[in-house]
Amino acid sequence: MCHQSVGLIARTIEEAGVPTISFTSARSITERVQPPRSVFIDLPLGHTAGAPNDPVGQRQLLTDGLVAGFAVTEPGTIVNLPFRWIDDDWKAAPLSWSRAAQVGGTSGSSAGDTRTARSSEPVYHDDDDREAAEAVAWSEQRQVCLGLPPDGE
Repeated sequence: MCHQSVGLIARTIEEAGVPTISFTSARSITERVQPPRSVFIDLPLGHTAGAPNDPVGQRQLLTDGLVAGFAVTEPGTIVNLPFRWIDDDWKAAPLSWSRAAQVGGTSGSSAGDTRTARSSEPVYHDDDDREAAEAVAWSEQRQVCLGLPPDGE
């Protein structure tokens, strides 16, 4: 799931009085969104819970993350967990990395991260999307995202 969406959802859930902890492997996105409390795991995207077929490591990552997350007292804090991937070749091109490419020896061979830089302003597909979004109050947009009924229902 999108790191940005999860962070925004966590903030809304916390406003309702339910504590949350976000596990993230995209620190820059998490810093921008500022969920109430997060733990950062320096693993490839899609592997935030650890390596596949490693239930012991996954359980340890989850346990350490929950302990670290619930110890956070300052909203927006991101705790670094010490977990690392087998090697760091995936960091050369994080969006092209895959286990298959790693096994085949071609991981990290592209030009690296080619995503558009983050913006603090909303970005819309076109003017119709912008107008549609601006026509709905932010509080109602959050409820739709979470599948909650409009206020007062």
